[in-house]
Formats: sequence, C-alpha cells, structure tokens
Amino acid sequence: MKNRFYGDKKDYFKYGLLDVLSTQYKSIGINWYLTDDRHGNPNHGKDIRYLSDGNWRHYNSGIYDKLQKRVHNNQKNVKYCAIDRVVEIKHEFIEQLPDNEGRIEYPKLRNAWHSEAKKELAACDLVFFDPDIGVIEQLPSGPIRASEYATIAEIKDYDWCDWLTIQFLQPRSRFNQLCVNPIAVRAQHMNKKVVAFIASAIALLYVTDDINVSLLRQVFEKWDTKICTQVLIS
Repeated sequence: MKNRFYGDKKDYFKYGLLDVLSTQYKSIGINWYLTDDRHGNPNHGKDIRYLSDGNWRHYNSGIYDKLQKRVHNNQKNVKYCAIDRVVEIKHEFIEQLPDNEGRIEYPKLRNAWHSEAKKELAACDLVFFDPDIGVIEQLPSGPIRASEYATIAEIKDYDWCDWLTIQFLQPRSRFNQLCVNPIAVRAQHMNKKVVAFIASAIALLYVTDDINVSLLRQVFEKWDTKICTQVLIS
C-alpha cells in the first residue's frame, strides 16, 4: 500500500468488505505493508472518478463520504482510515517497509519489520495484509520490487487468526490464477477455507476455518454485482 493509493476505487472495495467482516470479528487488524509513494507506476492510485459519481455512494455511504472528503482535500494517507473510523479496526501496523535501504541490509531489516508487525497485531482475530501487488513465494530481487509483495511465509506466521489479503489479477484465467495462488495452496495444506471476493482487477482472498454463509450473503446484498464471490476451497 502507498499513501497516494488512499481513497481510490480499490480502497472503497476493500474497506467495504472489511466493514462487512467487522460484524463477525472482535479485533480486526491491518498490516499496511506501506511503501514509499515515489516508487512504482505513477498512474496507480488515480482511479478516483467514482467519488464524483453519486451512483457509487449507495454501496456504503459512510465509507464513501469519508474517503471523498480526504481525497478532495488532498489528504491521501492511510492514517485517516483509523482517524476517520472508516473501518472499525482495533490494531494496525503502519511502519513503512525498508524499501529505501540497500540490498545487503534489506533482508535483516525486513525480518525486523515483520517481527514488529506480528507483535503489534498479536491480539487480532482477523488480519488484513495490504501489499502493493499481492502474495508471493519468493521475493524478487531489489528492495523496491521486494517491498511490493507479502510472502506466504510471513502470512503463515499469523497462524492464530484468519487472514484477508489483496491480489492483483491478470485479465485472463482468473479462477486458475486464484487456485494456484500461494495463499490458496497454503490454506489447503492447513485445511482452511478460502473465499475470493473479486472486484475489477483485484481479488480479496479471505482465509478462515469455517465459511459463514450469512456473511457471504451480506457481501452480496450490500455490493450486488460489484463484488463477485467465489469459494475456492470449501
């Protein structure tokens, strides 16, 4: 996640889903996987036209109004998620990944970052992981590229809670992509359930011990066809 992404359409989807999930959990946490705004594609995070289209407001007017206010005031920063109570999160880890450090120092600094994140989120029963691109088995070389991903090993360390994470999708064979995603593969080995909530070019992968059918119904009723629900492992 980057601060300049705050309030774009993908944010609206993910906060909308977290809002539904908050009815099922006592302590939701977010690991922002925050990275430097100066890195990555400069065009990403600019999909904010929906905030000028009132038709989008009815999906979740509370979240819509809070995001609209910050974006229109040029206050794009993840800190406002907690300040504005966009979602009822109990804990968050907002420290930036060491993406501006050297290649030699990076692995040690990232391990330290990961350890601090686990401590901060230890009381959560659901953690949302929000890397720039998604989850991967092995990190690519270079601190900037590596910081765009969470690793399956990092997420597996949160074995005390349920998981939600983001994954960007290629245009074709979306179902096949999701079934071989490291999250889905790991969840199957752990005998956990996986649901994909697909919105535009992203999937929000939800991993839990038991699928709550009423929760899936709430997502459908609130978001209609804007968020497609697909059970990957039942």
